[in-house]
Amino acid sequence: MTERITRKNKNLESTLPLTISARDGLVDQNAFFNKQVASKDISNYYLLRNGEFAYNKSYSKDYPWGAIKRLENYEMGVLSTLYIVFQTQNINSDFLVTYYDTNKWHKEISVRAAEGARNHGLLNIAPVDFFETVLKIPNDFEEQNLIGLFLKKLDNTIALHQQKLDQLSKMKISLLQDIFPTDGQNRPKIRFTYFYDIWEKRKLSSKIISELKGKARREMVGNGSEYLDTIHLNGGESQKVNSPSNVTKEDIIILWDGSKAGTIYHGFSGALGSTLKSYKIKGSSSFLYQYLKKYQHLIYENYRTPNIPHVNKNFTNEFYIYETKNEEENKIGKLLNNIDAIVDLHQQKIDKLQQIKKAYLQKMFI
Repeated sequence: MTERITRKNKNLESTLPLTISARDGLVDQNAFFNKQVASKDISNYYLLRNGEFAYNKSYSKDYPWGAIKRLENYEMGVLSTLYIVFQTQNINSDFLVTYYDTNKWHKEISVRAAEGARNHGLLNIAPVDFFETVLKIPNDFEEQNLIGLFLKKLDNTIALHQQKLDQLSKMKISLLQDIFPTDGQNRPKIRFTYFYDIWEKRKLSSKIISELKGKARREMVGNGSEYLDTIHLNGGESQKVNSPSNVTKEDIIILWDGSKAGTIYHGFSGALGSTLKSYKIKGSSSFLYQYLKKYQHLIYENYRTPNIPHVNKNFTNEFYIYETKNEEENKIGKLLNNIDAIVDLHQQKIDKLQQIKKAYLQKMFI
């Protein structure tokens, strides 16, 4: 069903080194790693054309038997000769793409790869053995076509949501640069209409009404996925709370101990774990949350102890923010929260579609 390709890039038809990404398949190595890992001389690399496949024998947690992807994003590119490159014959190409998204081919690789002979992260399987692997496919070419087309449409829908999510994330990053004053300035670059006053520099503590420190063995149970100490942050009402500590969705929560000490949270309610503190805020807590998240990296870098991460005791008196009128803060907080909500919605759709695809991959192949 396939034919091996060993053409070299002798005439330098392509200067694009490729690598395999879990999400995007075969992609530009420079963009993926922010540098070129390939040799300077790529004339001896394999030349891969659009629609052809490559098997990367490198194994990892997500790819225990390597990964096989089709070149789709570029007309051509080059790959190390450690890859196995091939093109399809007498099999629907889209079907084969989806087949290699399953784990149905792993057993065939495992029985041919020399056990215990992995070297430098590569599976020890020769090309001749790879092409002896057996695939289970429909005899009817039209059925192959329909399966491939159906799952390709599903992939395209996932990609569309991912594209929107990426665009929104980039838009928010850009917006954060201009909607708050930069250091040394007392006005942001962009503002809502009818707001002209200068912003005032204040200690973070000036925005805090009260502080609440969490206690051990408090628990908040929900259907979310992020645990911090004994609090379960789920973004919704808790199903069960032991001795609630009056933490509301309007409070700012800071993790004070552990590897993620200094992380800022908002929008959760329930009991508070022992490594957390919550703060009731003057004015818009959404505004303050977005402001602190913009400078999350500075909190990590400048306001934690170096060895066992712990937020500095005087953090709220040492960290300065810029503030403006409540009306402007409310508008900024609402705008940025709305963008976050749309980003979350696209991420939820992506997660759901990926679950649907995973279920179909298990049921449509044998």
